[in-house]
Amino acid sequence: MEEFDYEKLGLKCGLEIHQQLDTDTKLFCRCPSKLQGTREPDFTVNRKMRPVLSELGVYDEAMITEYQKGMGITYEGYNDVVCTYELDDTPPFSCNDEARRVALQIALLLNANIIEEMHVVRKNYLDGSVPCGFQRTMILGTDGFITLDSGKKIRIDILSLEEEAARRIKTENKTNFFRLDRLGIPLVEVTTKPDISTPDECRECAERIGLLLWSTNVKKILGSVRQDINVSIKSGTRIEIKGVQKLGWIPVLINHEISRQLKLLELKGELEKRKLDEKNANQKPIDLTQTLSKTKSKFLTKGIKSGKKLYGITFSGFKGIFGKVLMEDYRFGTEVSSKVKLISGLKGIIHSDEDLNNYNFSNEDIKKIEEKLDAKEEDCFVLVLGSMIEVNKAMDVITKRVKYAFKGVPPETRKALENGNTEFLRELHGGARLYPDTDTEAIFNPEEDIAEIKNNLPEYPWIVIKQYSKKYKTEERLIKDLIFTGRLKLFDDLIKLHPENSSLILNTLLETTTALRREGKNIDNIADKDFIEIFDLLKKKEISKEAIEDIMNLKADYTDLSINQIRKKLNIESISVDDLKNLIIEIVNKNSTLIKEKGIRAKGPLMGEIMKKVRGKIDGAIVSKEIDNALKEIIGK
Repeated sequence: MEEFDYEKLGLKCGLEIHQQLDTDTKLFCRCPSKLQGTREPDFTVNRKMRPVLSELGVYDEAMITEYQKGMGITYEGYNDVVCTYELDDTPPFSCNDEARRVALQIALLLNANIIEEMHVVRKNYLDGSVPCGFQRTMILGTDGFITLDSGKKIRIDILSLEEEAARRIKTENKTNFFRLDRLGIPLVEVTTKPDISTPDECRECAERIGLLLWSTNVKKILGSVRQDINVSIKSGTRIEIKGVQKLGWIPVLINHEISRQLKLLELKGELEKRKLDEKNANQKPIDLTQTLSKTKSKFLTKGIKSGKKLYGITFSGFKGIFGKVLMEDYRFGTEVSSKVKLISGLKGIIHSDEDLNNYNFSNEDIKKIEEKLDAKEEDCFVLVLGSMIEVNKAMDVITKRVKYAFKGVPPETRKALENGNTEFLRELHGGARLYPDTDTEAIFNPEEDIAEIKNNLPEYPWIVIKQYSKKYKTEERLIKDLIFTGRLKLFDDLIKLHPENSSLILNTLLETTTALRREGKNIDNIADKDFIEIFDLLKKKEISKEAIEDIMNLKADYTDLSINQIRKKLNIESISVDDLKNLIIEIVNKNSTLIKEKGIRAKGPLMGEIMKKVRGKIDGAIVSKEIDNALKEIIGK
């Protein structure tokens, strides 16, 4: 990964972290705050969205971008967890007080000043994730901070309490499908100031905020927390990177974004060096449909026969610009193409800086294109194939994006990709998307609530991690994993049953669950009470530690069975040491020849044969000890 002089570049990063709260009901209605997984919906509703003017009398640019996509929306709902409020047919209920108190606790842990009288505002969304077109949100805390391990304080700008959006299921035939079960679940959004100055600092800050959130009453499931990063450098601009799913992605994404911005600035410098300006991007698109009607390029022939149009546009003096590498496997042409795909719905663009042989263009085809577009050797031409609506949208996007190349880096919201690159998602949202909600009254945070919660705040998780690591003589990362898997309290409960067995408990809760999950097992089917029952059986010596994984494996498949029923299904009944000794004598006698040949080295095969019969019924350490005793006695004779 490329390293940069971050101080010289003037790198500034900020975080926006969204976390669902674990409350019984949603924020502004009394529907259960419970996701329905893959369960089939009970009903569907179709909607269309359009932008609206803000209080300032202007449209938000990101809303315009969403509108230009022309997407349809289908909502899928459930009768038992969705009501008319989610469908915007009923005014909001009173604010969920449980959610307000959890958010208060988080705000106080972040050292924020509490807003005593909160006012709900509407935040416009036109992507379809909210049926009413806006999210209800309110600022609960401001001007807090979180301290990094180095002692540096990262300021917290605001903490908001708001509603979760619907979850997108799929996109088909220019229609986005959303499930409404997630809509309205209480959510906190923590926004930092741009005080973060290195990628590693950003990762640590995200991890600390995440640990802090998970030490409170939040949903501890995959997808319940989302991280967005704001990145800028001195000569560039602010870019919001959304959907950062893993902490490990953060340094890579930031470094790739720095590279992208530096390369875009280099590109701007190259255009200036060539003495080009926006006039060079003012050519009108030209219809090439008839010109290439007899091309041997199969995809073009197929497209034209189906009624699509082929248009081209020339950018004077732009040779090599679309081929300019901005990030690994990502060029300026890729940047333009990704924006075209998202807004127009087309699969992409073709440009003359790439190898046109990949599209099966003949030399004659290329010559015809250049003549029709009046494209010279120093120029770059771009081709688009689609319906006239798609072509018009695409050409508008291409021209605008090329014109912005003369300014440098456009402010955008970009989507994080697994390879560390990003792609255009929408224009950067501005203040034009906010306006007061006239359906809700002011919501108060009484002084007595603040005082009570402040007096009962939990210990900071990074302090807990150090304490537990020292107490149980284990690595800090394992305690950190317990917090991030929501199993620290369960660990405490199990330690009470087995105070001398912390390593076995850690291995069970972290490594065994991870291994089973990789095998496709639904570990969420194993409840905390199941783990407690397993370790209670272990304490009573009714099972051995070797039985734990087998029981967990089966419990993941048979959710309706109790742990005791699963034990019987596996035929795990404890045996006494005397019964074990008798079994060892029986197997030793059967293997007398092996013992004569190998002596003490016969232990391995004997251990394997005996464990097949007693696995899960008695501790393996006891088996090993008794085999040693039996072999010593035989060999001694």
